[in-house]
Amino acid sequence: MDIGGLVRFALHTMGERNAHHEFERLCLEVARRRLVSNLLPATGPVSSGGDQGRDGESFWTALAHPPYPLASEFAARASPQRVVLACTIQRADVPAKVRKDLAAITGQGAPVDRVLYFTLAPVPVAARHALQREAREMHDVELDVFDAMALTDFLTAPDLIHLAQRHLGLPSLPGMAGEPAGDLSVAVPEDAIEHHIRGRDALLAELAERTTHGGDRTVLCGVGGSGKSTVALALARRGRAEGLRVWWVDATTRGTFEEGLREVAVQAGVSRGEAREVWARREAARDVLWRALDDAGTGRWLLVVDNADDPSVVRDWIRAPRPGSTVVITSREQRPAAWWKQATVHAVDPIGEAHGAAMLRELAPRAGTEEEARSLSRRLGGLPLALLLVGKYLAVTSDDPVLPESHTPRSFTAYRAALDREFPGTVSALSHDPSGPLTRTWEMSLDLLEAKGAAVARPLFRLISFFAPDPLPVQLLIGSVLARASVFAGLTATGLEEAVRGLLGCGLLHRRRIEADGATVDALVVHPLVREITRMQPDAVAGAPAYTNLSVVLLERVASGLPSDDTSTWPLWRLLAPHCAYAASDTSHAAGEEWMIRGGLATQTGGYAHKAGVWSLAEEQFAHAVEILGHCLPPDDPRIVATRHNLAYLRHDQGRYDEAEAQFAQVLESALRALGPDDRTTLAARHELARLRLERGDVAYAHAELSVLAARTAEVLGPEDPATLAARHELARTLRARGDLAAARSLFEQVVGDKADSLGEAALPTLATRHELADLLLELGDAEQAHAAFTEVLELEARVQGPDHPSTLVTRNNLSRALVELGRHDEAEAELRETLAAWHRIGEEAHPMALVTRGALGGLLATTGRAAEGEKLLRTAALALERIFGAGHRETVNARLNHADSLHRLDRHADAEPLLRAVVAALADTADGEGLRVLAARRKLADICFEQGRDAEAEEELRQIVAARSRDLGAGHPETLQDRQALAAVLLRQGHTALAARQLVALVDPLDAALGRNHRDALIARSNLAHAQSQLGAEAAAKRQLRRVVAVYEEDGLVPDKLLATVRDLLGRLG
Repeated sequence: MDIGGLVRFALHTMGERNAHHEFERLCLEVARRRLVSNLLPATGPVSSGGDQGRDGESFWTALAHPPYPLASEFAARASPQRVVLACTIQRADVPAKVRKDLAAITGQGAPVDRVLYFTLAPVPVAARHALQREAREMHDVELDVFDAMALTDFLTAPDLIHLAQRHLGLPSLPGMAGEPAGDLSVAVPEDAIEHHIRGRDALLAELAERTTHGGDRTVLCGVGGSGKSTVALALARRGRAEGLRVWWVDATTRGTFEEGLREVAVQAGVSRGEAREVWARREAARDVLWRALDDAGTGRWLLVVDNADDPSVVRDWIRAPRPGSTVVITSREQRPAAWWKQATVHAVDPIGEAHGAAMLRELAPRAGTEEEARSLSRRLGGLPLALLLVGKYLAVTSDDPVLPESHTPRSFTAYRAALDREFPGTVSALSHDPSGPLTRTWEMSLDLLEAKGAAVARPLFRLISFFAPDPLPVQLLIGSVLARASVFAGLTATGLEEAVRGLLGCGLLHRRRIEADGATVDALVVHPLVREITRMQPDAVAGAPAYTNLSVVLLERVASGLPSDDTSTWPLWRLLAPHCAYAASDTSHAAGEEWMIRGGLATQTGGYAHKAGVWSLAEEQFAHAVEILGHCLPPDDPRIVATRHNLAYLRHDQGRYDEAEAQFAQVLESALRALGPDDRTTLAARHELARLRLERGDVAYAHAELSVLAARTAEVLGPEDPATLAARHELARTLRARGDLAAARSLFEQVVGDKADSLGEAALPTLATRHELADLLLELGDAEQAHAAFTEVLELEARVQGPDHPSTLVTRNNLSRALVELGRHDEAEAELRETLAAWHRIGEEAHPMALVTRGALGGLLATTGRAAEGEKLLRTAALALERIFGAGHRETVNARLNHADSLHRLDRHADAEPLLRAVVAALADTADGEGLRVLAARRKLADICFEQGRDAEAEEELRQIVAARSRDLGAGHPETLQDRQALAAVLLRQGHTALAARQLVALVDPLDAALGRNHRDALIARSNLAHAQSQLGAEAAAKRQLRRVVAVYEEDGLVPDKLLATVRDLLGRLG
């Protein structure tokens, strides 16, 4: 469901309807919740004669009695500035409209510090920057412009989607009221209770009082089926009605609990990418969670942790909340010593006889009188689960016609009599006795279904209880597979459907439609207590091996048809994974081939979890697969070697390079020993090990290994085999990393042609090499050709694998780099911002390439006059990239260089210089110690030395840099020309005027040709040449250079700056 598209369409129709008042209220509520909380109407709406005839409604900040308490969400966003909100639905000439309203807002009344301006019309980046600049220069006010795209981003956030529903008339659609796609739902399970909640008023009142004050951890404990979750649900509903944010996390297993808390962290303000990274690496996840929950901006909240029957699962995660917020836990563990000393432990006892009778009569209104219902309620011991199941049973039977010789209970009295015949005792305490009276309540439901013709209902229910205690996707109930088992002999599709329908109807199963990744999966849920006791029934115990192995066969059948690299399978995989993990871990009934099936399940589950970023599960399952397969296969069996290879690959992606390298080496050793040097698996292991070493900066090893590997793979597998082409691709990357750019270009061009011939022009491997070639062209200074190549690759990738695929987003990032080199900064910025938004959409904002994009945007902002904003982006990107890749990695170095540049532009030389020297030191021991990246760092150091007057140091650095660049790139390369221009400037300032003039005469025209006549370095070169010529007495020549500079500014529409002022000053002095 494209919720953003729905919101944008609704905003568009708001403009068509001229719904100005609705737009005004919508903007005000969004601004109060996201920007500035203390906005109040300035003049009243237009309908009341306000706004002095303007249709850009305005609202002003007002603080009545500051300061507010620190815990106040309002105060967290309250602004002491004079802030005005204005909005318009006008679509024509919006910049003119904004200018007009700015003049009106700032031209009368109290002074204004900041204006928030909302508009339905799109406002391009360049136009927005121009308006912001004018607002600062002409009105001395900060301007923020939010168009329909920005407003859509606000309104599709989980905590603001209700505003879209209220003001735009959108219905409550899948994905709108729940969690962002891709993670476990932590929404309150509203449909979990099908009856009124009775007998809990006193307990709920006490809990509500505690929730009001907050700062408490409350444990609701009781036997299974006592209604703990029902009480928690009632409390959650009350809390939400009172304005609390409410989250519901299932703690049945450690996996669901920790994944649920990750989603809570996201909804509390942690970016989805950061949360996935921290949880995957298990780095301070608890601190990240509680820092978000303790943030005043999160507001008051209630966190419900359901089914925490094992306190050890939750104890270390749940801390004491801040005042105003509460944690409620449900558990069977009733010993206070098992919980925290400061926790409040409440027993959830059975409900009273009258309340139980009311519940029975609500569920089965035709089954008897109040007194009869009381008698049955007393007989069932007031246990809510038993009351529910009996009530639903009688709801079915009480309306059935009474046939001769029928013994089916149809009333409260008849049901009690049936219990008395079989069980003389009462349900005074829950027992796990499989022959106990509580068990009999659902066994009677199964008897009823059998009597109605659903013969397989009982074995089906038994089978379902042998899966994990998680929602069971209905795709696992494959009739043709079930029919091959003796207990389901003769099963038909119709019979299976009738059994499922009957189990749902009598309350033994519950249907749940689960939204994930834009898809809906139907699942069946069994109450944990019912599942547990059902497995203890005599026939279930006897049939446990058959049921367990049948569940494994079903899981293997479904999992084998779900390729983990196909993201469309992930919604189903998300539900399937806990069952696969559960089945793989339960080897009590495994024998022979069943070990292999379980090992295969663990491998497939690990593959899905790896691709989906659930790395802790992937690690667990790959390791488990190796262990299980080891029971029936020798250590060097290809299947075990392949799984170990997958585990090493996971270590690589996790950034655990030391472990990955060691494991790849072990895999290679095993493959060589068991399969020989020329087996495809062995060659693949060598390839991955070399690729890892290249990523780690060991270019010499990678180049040597891939040189041999490319030749050997071609000889063994053939020159057109994908493995051969991949090895040649990686070999070209090593050439580039060595600085041999010409050879790298030649090999990339050959590989592109060969891949296109054997795999196709639009095949993903072909596109990958075309992308690398385009990136190399950009490094070589051919921005035009690189831009054209990136554009072609991007169009194909978007069509083949989708616009939001990570590879597509990487190409978009690099396309923006080409745009920057071409001077098309507004287009580049728009591209980078949209690329970052896409990484956010797919929940991967902490992906390494998303961090690279963030750094690229920061670098662009820094070079276009917004150094402070750029510095913040670059600082966070560089730190994250260093944590992932290491200090000497190419992407880390690029981010560090750009960060240093932003600090340099902010005149923070003392911060920039050590950062640059750290980059040089990190690269010193690598193959790039004399390469282009270290030269870039040294060039920035030279610039800092020059600006600080350390001319001798600057000259020495620049001479070495010019020599190295001339050798590697050529004397006419744009970067070499820029370094030569900088060296000439240093010489000029040191008094070597004639030498500087000679060098600059040789540089000005090549710089114009390479960079464009309006490039700043080209203009600086002409200005410096004029200064040198004037000092040497060649005043006419100097004037010609100065006039050319002035003409470029005037003819090309450049913004006047200090350079132009200096040029005009010298021109004036020369007459």
